[in-house]
Amino acid sequence: MKIFYTILFSFVTCMAQSQKSNYSIDEFYPYKNEIGINFTNVLGNVLSLNPENASSPYGLTYRRHMGKISFRSAINVNITNTSEDDFSNGLFIRRTLNILKSDFRIGLEKQLVLNKRFLFSYGLDLLGAIGNEKSEIQDFNLGGRTFTSDDKTFGGGLGPVLRLEYKISDRIYLSSESSMYGFLSQTKSSLTVNGVKDEDTKSSDSSLILVLPQSLFFNISF
Repeated sequence: MKIFYTILFSFVTCMAQSQKSNYSIDEFYPYKNEIGINFTNVLGNVLSLNPENASSPYGLTYRRHMGKISFRSAINVNITNTSEDDFSNGLFIRRTLNILKSDFRIGLEKQLVLNKRFLFSYGLDLLGAIGNEKSEIQDFNLGGRTFTSDDKTFGGGLGPVLRLEYKISDRIYLSSESSMYGFLSQTKSSLTVNGVKDEDTKSSDSSLILVLPQSLFFNISF
């Protein structure tokens, strides 16, 4: 998205022009608490851009400023519940799907004020993820047999993060960030037929992901 490259260009310009800032962190952050909302999709719709490449899984962030160090956190929760009856081709099948997924992170970052409008920070995050996906099929053509699949996922990781923030006013900021997270997860799957549980299976996954600054956050201080 062009807006992110514009912000990145402005950041590089500020770095070149401001070897030493005369502004303190207290001047940049007169209020100590900050809530941020990922509004990449909203911005993409308004400006007719394509936000599909935005890769941050977090929709809501909270930061607490403590001098040159800030506590940072973020969370995102997705809940999906669907039910469908299939009567096609002589079938009588009912399908239900319930999905709960939560991603969260906590960390610390150190601030570097570039000038009265731009701030750069770097830090480290700890990550967590919890997921549960349960699907059920009732096949009334087979005497009402019920098949239930249940997948439970737990994961965690950590990694460094770089952040750029633009100050619009004492209470309103725009920010974007880049990170490189290592992540491990484990999924436990089970299948139940008419209440009789089959043998559980386990699988694990690992990844190292570099995330470029493709998501834009609207932040409000208080």
